[in-house]
Amino acid sequence: MLTLLHEAADYVSLEELMQKLGISRRTVYYDMEKINDWLKAVQLPSVQYVRTAGYYLPEESRAGLPKLSEKPHAQQYYLSPRERLAWMSLYLLSAESPLFVHHLTELLQVSRGTVLKDLNMVRSEMKSVKLKVTYDRKRGYGVHGEERDKRKTLSHYFGQIFGHAGWEQAFNLNPESGIPDLAPLLFPPMEEGGLEQVYRLISDSEITLGVDLTDEMLFHLTARFLLYVRRIQTAQWVSIDDDERSVLRRMPEYEAAARIAEGLGQMFGVSVPDDEVCYFAMHLLGARVNRMEQMTGSEEVLKQLRNVTTEMTDHFQRYACVFLPNREAMEENLLVHLKPAYYRILYGLSLENPLLENIRSKYGEVFELTRRSAAPFEQLVGRKLDDHEIGYLAMHFGGWLRRENTKPAVRRQAAIVCVNGISASRMLKSQLENLFSAVDITAVLSLRDYESFREEDVDFIFSTVPLPDSKVPVLLVNPILSDKDKEHLLNQINMVSGRKSRTQSNTVQALLDIVHKYAAVRDEAGLTEELNRYMSFGKAWLSEARKPSLTDLLTGQMIRMKREAADWRSAIREASEPLLKDGRIEEAYIEAMISKVEALGPYIVVAPGIAIAHGKPQDGVRRLGISLLRLEQPVAFSEEARHQVQIILVLAAIDGESHLKALSELTLLLREKENLIRLKEARTKEQILQQLQTGP
Repeated sequence: MLTLLHEAADYVSLEELMQKLGISRRTVYYDMEKINDWLKAVQLPSVQYVRTAGYYLPEESRAGLPKLSEKPHAQQYYLSPRERLAWMSLYLLSAESPLFVHHLTELLQVSRGTVLKDLNMVRSEMKSVKLKVTYDRKRGYGVHGEERDKRKTLSHYFGQIFGHAGWEQAFNLNPESGIPDLAPLLFPPMEEGGLEQVYRLISDSEITLGVDLTDEMLFHLTARFLLYVRRIQTAQWVSIDDDERSVLRRMPEYEAAARIAEGLGQMFGVSVPDDEVCYFAMHLLGARVNRMEQMTGSEEVLKQLRNVTTEMTDHFQRYACVFLPNREAMEENLLVHLKPAYYRILYGLSLENPLLENIRSKYGEVFELTRRSAAPFEQLVGRKLDDHEIGYLAMHFGGWLRRENTKPAVRRQAAIVCVNGISASRMLKSQLENLFSAVDITAVLSLRDYESFREEDVDFIFSTVPLPDSKVPVLLVNPILSDKDKEHLLNQINMVSGRKSRTQSNTVQALLDIVHKYAAVRDEAGLTEELNRYMSFGKAWLSEARKPSLTDLLTGQMIRMKREAADWRSAIREASEPLLKDGRIEEAYIEAMISKVEALGPYIVVAPGIAIAHGKPQDGVRRLGISLLRLEQPVAFSEEARHQVQIILVLAAIDGESHLKALSELTLLLREKENLIRLKEARTKEQILQQLQTGP
């Protein structure tokens, strides 16, 4: 990357670096940080970045690099603390000869004190995965525990260092890079072209199994199987339970694993034991796929998984209050994901999701709804899913929501400058994130922090004090926002975020021409400005308008209090009345909701004493809305005690996404038992509104 920047006559864009080097955005950022660390160490200016142009190597650095190349540099790469721990762990797990502190200081190029400090952290991390770091005066440091736990840990740290796209770096390290080379310890020696041969050996199994593995999974399996071959060469074998082995041998994945094991054995001159073949089969069973030609495996397991896909889809539709299109095809695709996930969890084969942080930050509502909908699958596997698996499921559900023609919001970057302390900063950040779901708050700064902050990294700044020298728009805010403050901020954001275009100008002029045909315009300049503002910001911030909060929708006029209802049908009609009166729904929507319960049963009862009635947008929804009916006496939705309901909410959704923010807030509210009790015991609308305002 540094060579590319050095040879470039001008700025190099982020996209150009990604394309020419074949790396991800995250890898560019990571490598650029390392390049700047090195430039700083050799006393040269860092690579410069300009948002609209890209990266640029300063002239002083351009002139200085050729001179440096004439001098030997033993250490050109500086490991971060996290990388040091990963390298140290890999070394401890793979060392074949006595290992002492001086070996680690030489490997990591750090002091003895740093090594001892890092060793304590490694001990703690190893303990959390059932492994123990030991020390012996003659044999030095080592790791004790089950071989399967060691391999899982090796794969984890290998992924931390080389990531999800740069796995080939482990086999092709530049000797002058200064990066520790553990390939001889981790992997068997290979002839030229050996890596591609192993890759093809594994990809050939796709034909046998009738599957299409994801590219990422092929990379993972190539590296992992080579790692396991090296373990076999050093007589470090896994042990498989007899019952487990018996089940695996009946799987088509076992046959594919046996062919892979035979090919690896011939390549590396090693005999692969049957337990290892079974272990390879586990990885094939747990491998993520794009598609399967047919669903193979235990009929009992497949039956359970099909039931789970139906239940999970029911849960997601209930909690998200949507009706997913083409449900049968959606469930088949979900099953394609759940089958390998089932075996990954069953056999303890962790799989990290490289998109997790993006999913959680940009699609938080879908992520949380998915977490709740995963309960049937968690019950089947007997444990809670980690965030990585939830993230993969959220990608699945989010993809199907997109099929309803909804698009992700245009996201903006912002920072907060607050002089009122950490507590006030956190409160302000929370309020702004709830107000602007399409804005990422990337930094919360004190006034002193702001002095060294790169303003070009954000689109605007929220500040509790004036910042007269700022290069980006500054929006003055109070630490605690009132409703009036929020309304003013929304208008301000629209003012600072838009950009006029030639197409927009033409559209505005066309609208003005139409208006002039039928009406007299008193202030043409003012009308033109308003139309420009609407055209500039309306589309970019449409998602904000379409994603109101729970308190925005559930106002006092949308709440009704009654002593009792004749039956559940009457309760739904009564709860719907505010929406009907306000013109948000048609009468047909009420009947559609009742018909759904008659056909499917009391599926709308989502928590003890709480029901959320809903239908499809096309059943008669005019505008987004939520209403609530609170009954003193519960109404029965079935003969079962758990279907006695006091709070009936009615959701009128206009699409598959605009209501998710409000629903996510409602889900968090209902998660706490105390909140449920307060809602059911409320005697007035004001008490209900107060409970909604205070939140979970």
